[in-house]
Amino acid sequence: MSANLEKAIQEEVRDLTDDQQRQVMAFVESLKPKPSDNGAKRYSFVGIARSGNGSLSTEAESILDEAANRREGWSLS
Repeated sequence: MSANLEKAIQEEVRDLTDDQQRQVMAFVESLKPKPSDNGAKRYSFVGIARSGNGSLSTEAESILDEAANRREGWSLS
């Protein structure tokens, strides 16, 4: 970081109220990488089971019911 930028930031923060300075610090902390963040992309699972086809789970259940042996389960062979 350039010395000019650092100085400008310090001057701006110095003029803020204590509460605003705490908010700035919280924001700066939120920008830092988390210790558990190893660079791996995290995927969202929101909507993972939403096909848009309301009868899909019913159809899957009926297919499994037909193919499954209640005592031994089911297999693809």
